[in-house]
Amino acid sequence: MMDSHKKKIQRFLKGFDIATDRLDLLVQALTHTSYANENKVDHYERLEFLGDAVLQLYVSEYLFDNYPDFPEGELTKLRAKHVCEAATADYAISSKLDELILLGKGEETMGGRARPAILSDSFEAFLAALFLTIGADGVKKVLEKTVFPHIMSDEVKPFTDHKSKLQELVQSESRETLVYRLDFEEGPPHDRTFKMSVFLDEIKLGEGIGKSKKEATQEAAKAALSLMVRK
Repeated sequence: MMDSHKKKIQRFLKGFDIATDRLDLLVQALTHTSYANENKVDHYERLEFLGDAVLQLYVSEYLFDNYPDFPEGELTKLRAKHVCEAATADYAISSKLDELILLGKGEETMGGRARPAILSDSFEAFLAALFLTIGADGVKKVLEKTVFPHIMSDEVKPFTDHKSKLQELVQSESRETLVYRLDFEEGPPHDRTFKMSVFLDEIKLGEGIGKSKKEATQEAAKAALSLMVRK
């Protein structure tokens, strides 16, 4: 059984243009505790610990290189979205890694192969095994076909701090202080709308509407910036 399983892993790796005969650690990475307990072999839990860090590192590197306009906070949010349990479980399924996971009879019967935690842990453990067996190149070959395409297809835009940009522009030309005022708020508590205006020396520069005071403030600053650029 184990020899046939190794051959399946080799075929799986071939899909990523990876070839290796060092398969023991990769087998362990796909061995759930339920199978390990039944067959007295090693399971993937320690590898999953390392795999989580490996995934975080190379996704961070990818985001850093490909989203140069994103501040730290936005990069952190984007990384969290694509390395969470739900995401990594999807990677395991889309790549068909889920078909290679070794489960105990009871776990298999109870639908363990579809459990997000098992799928996620297996994916991360497999990355760790690749890292230890082949190195960074092997990990990146897998990520380039599983994780990175998901990030690329995610239509995200960096947060632009219009309020700070407006403040910098005003300070470069004047010592006056910007003042933001709430014009009104309306709607039920769970769905309120706010309107804010921004003033410089009692002259209104712009106004904005949003679902929070912060959002309305940003919209007011954006409108002011647009007006000042046109002038």
